[in-house]
Amino acid sequence: MADFAISAITTGAVAPATSTPRVGPSTDTGFGATLNGMLGEVNDLQQKAQDATVALAADRNVDTAQALVAIEKANISFQFALQIRNKLLEAYQEVMRMQV
Repeated sequence: MADFAISAITTGAVAPATSTPRVGPSTDTGFGATLNGMLGEVNDLQQKAQDATVALAADRNVDTAQALVAIEKANISFQFALQIRNKLLEAYQEVMRMQV
């Protein structure tokens, strides 16, 4: 599974004095771009798992252990993304319940 680097969330033009380099193709450091990048990685892992499953089902010359590892990576990354989604939804609902 690809390593998920968590970087500090900054707002506007204010940047920390020492920032960690971002991993990934995007140069935008916004929350939305980070979330899209992570979802893209989850999608890539899902595609690899599907390819491995199809290869196993078609009885191609595929290492079964590698196929199972790809499937588990996709499963774990999907579960992780689902938990992030749940936490974001809970946070949104909590903000909406606040009285102004």
